[in-house]
Amino acid sequence: MRSGEIPLGKTLLVGRLIGDLKRIAWVLRKAGAGLVLVAILGVGWIYTPLIVAEINYKISNFKFLISKQIQSSKIKIKNIDEYSIYIPRINARAKVIPNVDAGNPAEYMAALKRGVAEAKGLAHPGQKGTTYLFAHSTDSPVNFARYNAVFYLLDKMKVGDEAEIAYMGEAYQYQVVSVAVLAASDTRYLVPQKEKEQLVLQTCYPPGTSWKRLVVVLDRMGENGIIRSDSSLDLAVQTS
Repeated sequence: MRSGEIPLGKTLLVGRLIGDLKRIAWVLRKAGAGLVLVAILGVGWIYTPLIVAEINYKISNFKFLISKQIQSSKIKIKNIDEYSIYIPRINARAKVIPNVDAGNPAEYMAALKRGVAEAKGLAHPGQKGTTYLFAHSTDSPVNFARYNAVFYLLDKMKVGDEAEIAYMGEAYQYQVVSVAVLAASDTRYLVPQKEKEQLVLQTCYPPGTSWKRLVVVLDRMGENGIIRSDSSLDLAVQTS
């Protein structure tokens, strides 16, 4: 062997090492791309309800603004047999699960899979006091989005907007008097009161988190706030 030459054995070893490193790098690139794809699909799965809600809002709000110009401001419903809520501004329709313990995650998570929850220990529609409906979760980021979709667009509501509740064979109409973002620990509206009939809608805020609470307060409308039961707009219930 001449001076300065690399032995053949070492040359082959270095070649194999370089080849192995290239294969490892190729595997890592593919694995990285796969992980990115899985992450994108995961985020898409989690936030699909919110994206769909936003798109539906854009479409329904356009129709709402047009219909508001040509219809009476008194919104009419006919399906009043099941406890449910309808919010025209954001086209939200949902079944209401009554008497849910807002301090019991297992209980309210089960309820939120079926609709929105009514806080236990407060008033029901038609009674003096606060009817408190909530659609939020605090146990994991996945559930922030998956079970928050019904009330996801509550931040679009404005003072003067209306909501309807069907309960025990009657339909009640409410009007928004305030929209506020509160600390997650702020439970002022969960305290019983007997001054007036009031509806409170609550969700997590910003959407997809549990940092704060968005609270919409509505007062009962009209003569006793009762809507005629022989009206024409169906109150469909969203159960999925």
